[in-house]
Order: sequence, then structure tokens, then C-alpha cells
Amino acid sequence: MSLRQQVTPDHLLAGSPRRSGPFISSLGPVGAAVLTWTAGRYGVGRACVAAGAGCLLIAAAALFTPIRQPTPELASDTA
Repeated sequence: MSLRQQVTPDHLLAGSPRRSGPFISSLGPVGAAVLTWTAGRYGVGRACVAAGAGCLLIAAAALFTPIRQPTPELASDTA
């Protein structure tokens, strides 16, 4: 949240959490439903492997974001 506030332009800052909040809040229940369905259809072991692979993909994608820089708030200024 603090990184989002740092990199969002001031004129957009007031509406940013209001627009993204419902989207972010809905991902947990959707993910739980998908994981439950996967476990029921393919078994718990395969569902755990799929969830773990998804987590690793997200972590790998995070390696290419500005968050790894010492001052990520400056990344949007130079782009």
C-alpha cells in the first residue's frame, strides 16, 4: 500500500484505493474456490503442487518489478 501511494501521481491518489480495493478483496475468495474445486477434481496433492507453482510464478514475476530497486518510487519518474 505504501509503495502504491509513493508511485501514484498526487491527482490520482485519492481514487486509487477506492478503485482497486474491491478487485483486490475479491481475489481471496475466488482463489479459495478455484483451489477447492481443483482439490475435489484432481486430488489434494495435485492442487497443492498447482498452488505452489502459481506462487513460484508470481514470485518470479516480482523479480522484474521496480520493487526490487533501492528507491522504487523513483522508477516511475525515470520511465
